[in-house]
Amino acid sequence: MSDDKIVLDKKSFKSLASESRVNIIKSLERRRKTLTELSKQFSMSPSTVKEHLENMVGAGLIVQVDDGHKWKYYELTRKGKKILNPGETKIWVILSLSFAAILFTSYDLIKNLYSGTNTFAAARDAAGWGAMKAPAMDMLAESTQAVTQTIPQIPYIDIIGLVLFTVIFGLALGYYAGSRKSVSLPI
Repeated sequence: MSDDKIVLDKKSFKSLASESRVNIIKSLERRRKTLTELSKQFSMSPSTVKEHLENMVGAGLIVQVDDGHKWKYYELTRKGKKILNPGETKIWVILSLSFAAILFTSYDLIKNLYSGTNTFAAARDAAGWGAMKAPAMDMLAESTQAVTQTIPQIPYIDIIGLVLFTVIFGLALGYYAGSRKSVSLPI
């Protein structure tokens, strides 16, 4: 995560200079909360918590949500979430792409196992590599044809792809789970 940069404007930097505000923003990462919940959680007066919240609203780190109910909730903005989890967007992209690749590769593997064709062999033949004829090639083709009629072709490319994309998905998921457990802002 050394390439991730967090760019803070002056208001955000001043807002996060207080340990109480950092604790409030970490608490709001889990779920949105009311002023009363936050004041009880941190054993601070509601007026003190309100001052901290107004400071962070002014910095654009949190927003006050009015659902039309008696209580007003505070929750993190996108900017606030990025400060706590700067690499989260990249992880979601990797997770999505690797999951899509797993689905496609699984589909291709199942299709190839049931149809008895190999995508790589079909691509090789379409490229004209299978059209090279020589006496030795004819004998090899006849013996290969006899073997492939009795033994179904195993699509190794699909199996390798499936394993590779599953490993990438697992690593990204593990990284995401690990980063969610340990959120720490050094202040």
